[in-house]
Amino acid sequence: MKNKLKLLFKALISEGPHLLIYLFFLLFFSFICLLYKINFNILVDLIRYTILPFLIVIIFQVSAKYSQAQTIKRLIKEGNFQQIQLHGFYGHLYAQALQKVMQQKLTENKRLVAALKNREDYLTLWSHEMKTPLTSLLMLAENNATVASEEVSEKIELVNYQLKQLLTFDRLDDFNHDLVFEKIDLFPCLKRVIQENAAFFLAHKVRPQIADSPVKILTDAKWLAFILEQVLINAVKYSSKKGLIQIEFRDDTLTITDHGIGIAASDLPRVFEPGFTGSNGRTHGEATGMGLYMTQRIAKILDIKIEISSTENVGTKVKLRFNPHKITNCKIP
Repeated sequence: MKNKLKLLFKALISEGPHLLIYLFFLLFFSFICLLYKINFNILVDLIRYTILPFLIVIIFQVSAKYSQAQTIKRLIKEGNFQQIQLHGFYGHLYAQALQKVMQQKLTENKRLVAALKNREDYLTLWSHEMKTPLTSLLMLAENNATVASEEVSEKIELVNYQLKQLLTFDRLDDFNHDLVFEKIDLFPCLKRVIQENAAFFLAHKVRPQIADSPVKILTDAKWLAFILEQVLINAVKYSSKKGLIQIEFRDDTLTITDHGIGIAASDLPRVFEPGFTGSNGRTHGEATGMGLYMTQRIAKILDIKIEISSTENVGTKVKLRFNPHKITNCKIP
C-alpha cells in the first residue's frame, strides 16, 4: 500500500509543470486586467470555468501514468520486457533503449549458461580421464607385490598433466591478468618442459631430437611452456614405440615433428574445436579434446600462430610461428 501511494504521489508530482503553466496563465491574465483596467470579475469567471476541466485533465493524466507504471512493473516482474510500451517521443526512445539493454542481457545470460554447460561437460570428461591412471595404479598395486617406479612416475605425471589442464581451463577466460612478458631463451624453456615430462617420454620409449639454436623471444614463459607441453605430450602420446620427435627452429618458426599414427584428413580441420578428440582420441583414449583448444587460445594472446599438418601412419608436424619483431639473437642453421 505504501509503495502504491508513493507511486501515485510521483505521478501527481510529474504533473507539476502543467500546474505551473496554468498558474502562469492566470497570473499573466491578471496582469493584463490590471494593465488595461479590466474588471477582475472576468478573471474570477475564467478560474471558475477552467479549474474543473483542468483538474479533470490532471486526474486523468495521473491515473493513466499510475496505471501504466503498474503495468510496466508487472511486466518487469514477469520478465516480459518485449511488451513494455512507453508513449511519447522520449518514452519511445527509452523503451527502445531498455529493450536493447535487455536483449544484450539475455544474450549474455545465454552465453554464460553455455559456458557453464561447457565447463560441466569438461569436468565430467576430466573426472573420467583422472580415473584412468588412478585405476591403473590401484590395479598394479593389487596384482603385484612391488610396482616399478617408472610405471608409478608415468601415472603420477599423467594425473599432474590432467590437473594442470583443469586449472588452465578454469582460468582461461581471465588469464590475461597473469601475463608477464619478458625476453626468454626458447630452447632452455623447451628442455625444461621435456625434463618435467621425462617419465612420460620414458614410458612411451620416445626420444626427443633437438636442433639447438640461440633464440630469445619476447613472451610469457609460463604460458609458452604450457603450449610446448601440450604439443609435446600429443607428439609422444601418438608416436610409435622407440619413436623420435624432431625439434628445430628456422625462419621464426619452431617445428615439432613426430613419426606416429598421424591425424585423419577429416579430423584435421577440427583439431582446435573444444571437446573434439577425433578418431585417435576415441581409439587410444586419454583425450579430453581440450588441449589444442586451450593451446590455440593462449597462442593468440602470445601472438603465436599454430599450424598443423599430418599424414596418417606417417606423422604429424606442428609449427609455432612467432612474431619476428619479438625474436632476437636468432642464427639460422
